Amino acid sequence: MTIARKPLYTDEIRQSASHVLFVEGSGQDAIDHLAISSLLDDKIKIEPLGPSYHIRSAAEALHRYHPDYYFLIDRDHYDDRFVNRCWENFPDPGTPNLLIWHRREIENYFLIPEYIAKSKFISVSADQIKDEIMRHCRDRLYIDAANQVIISIREDLKKNWIELFSDPVEFKTKESAIAKLTGAKEFIECEKKVCRSVQKEELTRRFEEILSDITGDKEPIEYGSGQWLERLRGKKILPTLINKYFQVKDARGASLKGKEKMKEVIRELLKKPVQEQPDDFQKLREVIFKRIESA
Repeated sequence: MTIARKPLYTDEIRQSASHVLFVEGSGQDAIDHLAISSLLDDKIKIEPLGPSYHIRSAAEALHRYHPDYYFLIDRDHYDDRFVNRCWENFPDPGTPNLLIWHRREIENYFLIPEYIAKSKFISVSADQIKDEIMRHCRDRLYIDAANQVIISIREDLKKNWIELFSDPVEFKTKESAIAKLTGAKEFIECEKKVCRSVQKEELTRRFEEILSDITGDKEPIEYGSGQWLERLRGKKILPTLINKYFQVKDARGASLKGKEKMKEVIRELLKKPVQEQPDDFQKLREVIFKRIESA
């Protein structure tokens, strides 16, 4: 069953023309652009804007001047509190119009077993695809947990841990400038922090903490325990699943492969009724359409 899309009338076109949703990706054929355009019925302009840190920077810089610009990025390293606040405050004139998926990447939504099993292209049973999703997630469990440790350390070190100097009186000579610079206590504290963060005990502590959140203290992972389906790298898992367990043919009967195959599976799933879409997909449609209508 598919959704009949209503044509956009002149007043609707004028109403939505100024609204732009910026997403991750480097081209019109990026998965984020394809999926979100389909999800939102092309009622808003979708523009890929590169990696998530570019998009967040743009959101913070532009929201005061372009209230009809919206920004959507992958979950990556952000915690539940920050993600939830983005959705609760949207749109808020005092904050960037930034939305963050609750799951690690947009591909993770297509790893929801009950959702992906609805595809007409699937070549195995719903139970089989559920087992295969878990098997592939188990294969990535420890590398993703280790990489999240690295990400957490990188994010900690990127924080604004030292302020710029402000009093020119203290910088009358080269010698005084060097003395002020090399004597700043923040550098000493930073050095200590870096040393602590890369010690074996601290690395192990972070790894165990992240692994516990992902698995729910259940190893091997199980459905219903932990956040592994949300937090592992869906971008690495979904292409493998689709290439192996889905059969898609073009109009001439030739089998599609690779990215074209995955795009067709995604398109077909997003044509399902709105109520059958993942919760975040439904919520995105709701907040964007409501914003356009109220503008």
